[in-house]
Amino acid sequence: MNSGPLISLRGITRTFTVPDSPPLNILTGVDLDVHPGEHVAIVGRSGTGKSTLLNNLGLIDIPTSGSYHLTGIDTARLGEGRRAHLRGETFGFVFQSFNLISGLTTTENVAAPLLYDHGTAFWRRTSRAEELLDAVGLASKAGMAIGRLSGGEQQRVAIARALARRPRVILADEPTGALDVDTGAAVMELLEKQCRDNGAALILITHDLAVAGRAHTQYRLEHGVLTPISVSRRQAGSLEEFSEVQLAPVADRAVAPAPGADAVGAVGAAGAVGAAGGAR
Repeated sequence: MNSGPLISLRGITRTFTVPDSPPLNILTGVDLDVHPGEHVAIVGRSGTGKSTLLNNLGLIDIPTSGSYHLTGIDTARLGEGRRAHLRGETFGFVFQSFNLISGLTTTENVAAPLLYDHGTAFWRRTSRAEELLDAVGLASKAGMAIGRLSGGEQQRVAIARALARRPRVILADEPTGALDVDTGAAVMELLEKQCRDNGAALILITHDLAVAGRAHTQYRLEHGVLTPISVSRRQAGSLEEFSEVQLAPVADRAVAPAPGADAVGAVGAAGAVGAAGGAR
C-alpha cells in the first residue's frame, strides 16, 4: 500500500432538510483515506449514518460539503453522467438483502452489470459470469433459479456480481447480517479472498465487532464523525469476546497499526468504549 489513497474524504457532511423540522445532520465531518487492497470496517448502531456514508462513497449520493477525491479525481466537479460512469467502473456493491433479481438465473444475475459494457466484455458476459460463479464455489449452480439457493449461496452470487466488472473498491453493507454465524464467516473469507486476488479495497459496514475485527483498519461512526478504533478478541470458554478501544486520530499516532493484527494498535489508547461477544 505504498501508493496514494484510492479514496480520500475530508470534512464530509451530509444534511437533509425535512419540512417543518430542523435540518438532519447525518454526517458532520468525516475524514477517511482508503488505499488499494485495504480492508476497512466501519462500525455503528442503526441510524448513525452508515448507509448514508456508503452512498456517498459509492457516488450514489452527494455530500453537502467537504471534499471527496476518488483515484485523484475531485468528485465535486463531476456531472451526473461522469459520476455514473465512474461509479460503474470503480465500485462493486454487496448488500445485506442480496438485491438479486428473482426472475433471472444465477448466471444472468452475475452477468447483469456487464450489459452496460461494450465489445468483448459484453459478448463474453456469460462466460465471465460462469468463471465468477466457479470462483465463489457455485459452478454447479450456474443457470439455476435464484429461489432454489440458500441464503449463503445467494450472498455468494451477490459477491460474484459485485466482481463482474473488476471493481477497484467493494462496498459491502452488512453482508453477513442476514446469515448465521458459520455462513457469515464463510462469506467474509470469500470476500477477503476475492479482494486479495483482485487487489480491490474492501469497505465494510457492520454493527458486529466480530466482523469488524477481521479488517486491517476499523472505525466507529458516531454523531456523524468517524473515530479510529481497535477491535481485539479473547477466548472465554467456548465463546469469543470482542472488545473495542478508541484510538487517537491517525495524525496523532506515532506508529501506524500493522494490517491484520489481532488487536490493532492496542498501544496506549484510550479506555475501552464498547464490548460485544458471540459464539462462532
